[in-house]
Amino acid sequence: MADLASLKRIAGRRAAELAESGMTLGLGTGSTAYFAIERIAERLKEEKDFTVRAVSTSFSTTLLCHQMGIPLLSVGSVDRLDLAIDGADEIDPARNLVKGRGAAQLIEKIVARMADRFVVVADETKKVDVLGASMPVPIEVHPNALSSLMRQVKELTGAERVEVRMAGKSKDGPVISDSGNMIVDAWISDIRKPAEMAALLDSLPGCIGHGIFAGYCSRVFLATERGLVEF
Repeated sequence: MADLASLKRIAGRRAAELAESGMTLGLGTGSTAYFAIERIAERLKEEKDFTVRAVSTSFSTTLLCHQMGIPLLSVGSVDRLDLAIDGADEIDPARNLVKGRGAAQLIEKIVARMADRFVVVADETKKVDVLGASMPVPIEVHPNALSSLMRQVKELTGAERVEVRMAGKSKDGPVISDSGNMIVDAWISDIRKPAEMAALLDSLPGCIGHGIFAGYCSRVFLATERGLVEF
C-alpha cells in the first residue's frame, strides 16, 4: 500500500484541477486540503492566465495561503463561492461527513454552504459505512452553555461520552476554536440518519456549530491503494 501522505497528495492535487481562472474558492483545513492548496499555488505560478481568489476556513490555512501567494478575501465579505475544497474525518456512502478534528468546523460549514460545489478530498481511511464509527462529533459551544449542553447532548443523542476537548501537551486548558468558543466531543456511534442528528444538535441552545455535514458535499475524491475513487 502506498504511504498515507502520497494518497492524500493524489486526492488533493486532483481536486485543485477543478479550479478555473476567475473563480472564487473556499480552501479548507487539514492535511489533505494542504495538497490542494499547494497545487493551486503552483498553478498560479505556472499558468500565465490562471487567476483565482480564495477564502480560508482557519488561521492555519490563512497563513498557508499567505506563504504560498494565494490572494485572500475575508469570509464575511463573500456571499457565494464557485468551488470549495476541504478534507473530512469521516465520509459515509451518501457523502455525509463528520468534520472538526482540527476544531474549524464552524467556518468550514459556512464556507461549504456558500459554495456552488463542495468537494471533499481524503484518503481511504476516512471512508466509513456509518458516521460515528471512528471519531466523536465535535460541537462548538458558547462557554455559558457548556454544562447544560453537555447534559442535553448525552440525554438526547445517547452519546457514550461527552467531553470538553483539552489541548494536551502543546497548551494547558481546553481547545478554543478560531471563533473563540469551546469544543465538546460527543461519542455518538451509529449515526444512520445524519440530517436528523444534525437538526437535533442545531436546536440546542448554546450549540454554535457542529461537525455533522449532511447534504453538503457534491463530490468526493478518495485516494486508495487501488487508485483514485470518485463518488
